[in-house]
Amino acid sequence: MSVNLVDTHCHINFFKNAGEIALECEKRKVHTIYVTTLPSQFDETFEYIKSLKFIHPSLGFHCLESDYNFEKEKRLFLKHVNNTKFIGEVGLDFSKRAIKSKDEQIELFEFVLKNIDTEKSVLNIHSSSAEDEVLKMLVQHDVKRAIFHWYSGKIGTLNKILDYGYYLSINEAMCKSNKGQSIIAKLPKNKILVETDAPFIKDVLPHKNYFVYSYLANLWNSEIESVKKLVLLNFNKLLNDNHNNLFT
Repeated sequence: MSVNLVDTHCHINFFKNAGEIALECEKRKVHTIYVTTLPSQFDETFEYIKSLKFIHPSLGFHCLESDYNFEKEKRLFLKHVNNTKFIGEVGLDFSKRAIKSKDEQIELFEFVLKNIDTEKSVLNIHSSSAEDEVLKMLVQHDVKRAIFHWYSGKIGTLNKILDYGYYLSINEAMCKSNKGQSIIAKLPKNKILVETDAPFIKDVLPHKNYFVYSYLANLWNSEIESVKKLVLLNFNKLLNDNHNNLFT
């Protein structure tokens, strides 16, 4: 019997056929964390998604979003923060395109961290060129569970992230770049998760995301089914719920 696929970072609402994508993931039993970038996106789709078993709605407040009513979005975040254990996409971005808003980003991330359940919440982290600051804030707020999405920072910081028990999700683009490959090679098997970041990585779908599994199978000289089982075990451990049945 084939083991379920896992996609820990997918922007389902950005697909033109979002409903079809969600239902296909549900049909094929692909555990998919549906990340949003604003609380209003979560608010608009939560009622449609909450009854699905394999789509996990994630409450996001992205650091690169700018055209929104901040007070309204904060109210929506607080409205829904107890409706899901998944929080994301959240974090910081200090790359050239976003460094001017550094102070505002830190204020926003602080708001998020102050209002979540740091024991139970599973954070989906954006950390481009801001990995050290993100890690510092997670540790300061004693966040227990986080996934660093598409990590591209320093190896020294990566080692600290792993020391704190956080996970990293890898995608097809990482598997095809020298930097991504060097990061993947340094990851312990028990901290690896798989993502698509679809539709931002083109031509990748959560229910057909076999490339990363094949890459890891070749890297580890293993069978694809064994890799799928390992990723699913990691996901199950991350959720820290021994009673949920992820293997159906």
